[in-house]
Amino acid sequence: MTNPASPFDQQAETLLLLSDPWLSPDRADRLRERLSELRDELDWGWIVDRAARHKVLAVVGYNVDRYRLFKYPEEEFDIVPYRWVLTAAYEANRRRNAVLRDEFAVIAEAAESLGVPYAVRKGPLLSERLYPDPGLRRMRDIDLLMTRTDAAALGKELSRFGYTQGKLSADGTGIEEFSRGTRRFWSMHVNNALPYMKLSADPFVESVDIDFCHDLIPSAGPGGEERTKAFLSRAVPVSVCGVTARALSPEDEIVDLCVHLHKEADARHYIAIGSDLTLSKFIDVACAVSRSTPDQAPRVAERVAELGCEESVFYALHYTEEIFPGTVPGELLEAVRPADTSVLVEYGHLEGRPAPWTSAFHERLFSTRRIAEARDAQHLPVA
Repeated sequence: MTNPASPFDQQAETLLLLSDPWLSPDRADRLRERLSELRDELDWGWIVDRAARHKVLAVVGYNVDRYRLFKYPEEEFDIVPYRWVLTAAYEANRRRNAVLRDEFAVIAEAAESLGVPYAVRKGPLLSERLYPDPGLRRMRDIDLLMTRTDAAALGKELSRFGYTQGKLSADGTGIEEFSRGTRRFWSMHVNNALPYMKLSADPFVESVDIDFCHDLIPSAGPGGEERTKAFLSRAVPVSVCGVTARALSPEDEIVDLCVHLHKEADARHYIAIGSDLTLSKFIDVACAVSRSTPDQAPRVAERVAELGCEESVFYALHYTEEIFPGTVPGELLEAVRPADTSVLVEYGHLEGRPAPWTSAFHERLFSTRRIAEARDAQHLPVA
């Protein structure tokens, strides 16, 4: 069951196996045997904590319940403790995603009615297209790629549905405006608009957040608006959440997921808040690549070369393959390999201030002390 070449210890390896959204009955049987064998050695407090941090708690709960991994025929007692915590996490996430799916339908219809170019990213699209169950992937917000002008127009339209550009108040009872300094900083340094929000009456969704991205490849330098228009010109119609919407082309989606993963893994801000490395993002990339066809690999490589984002895409694909061996075709990995691969062992590349990690990737992935290595990590202003 264990991959003999895996750099991860048996606890981390067990979490990786439990987090497989496409776990098959045969693999589930072998995983159940492993859980029985390691019953007295596994620290389930650690597993639950890391599953939550890495946004895969719902997947673990789904697999434990669906395949009854908590029961081994020859064991009198459950071999998986905290079963109720795990299954409750899945049920809560399924409920949460259902609310966000309904809200996405409203937003998509508003965008369609305006007739402005847009493309939905991640969120409900991945949950429906790449995952076997809509409750597996945790959705944080609803992401759209749009130009600044069109995003402002849609934001104005969404005010009719109760959305305000702002942040949730500390007591959770209202939406507060951002300060002038925060607005200025984001307009000058961030490729996203400040989020639009509205309060939710559902107990599983505190607020619904909409994130407008204006440039998928900010590291490519000036020309972000033209790049965005090019991405949008290749967008394809999709049916998602019961409505017709626009999505990135399959090749662009892979590039976007990889660049997004590396942007957060590389940036000091995300390191500072502990969300630089999350297993869920590697699972997104693995699912997207696994779903691709052989003829797409050359087109992905061509798009990467055109955009000059080899380092980011290589980073994401390289470590996705390290975590989930056999996921990324070797020819695709080689096609996007940059001349300099120091990006694999450094952070701060996209900020122009690279610094080396002192520990290996497999040691950092589940560590809660990465911030101790990146002492210059800092938060973006969001007040």
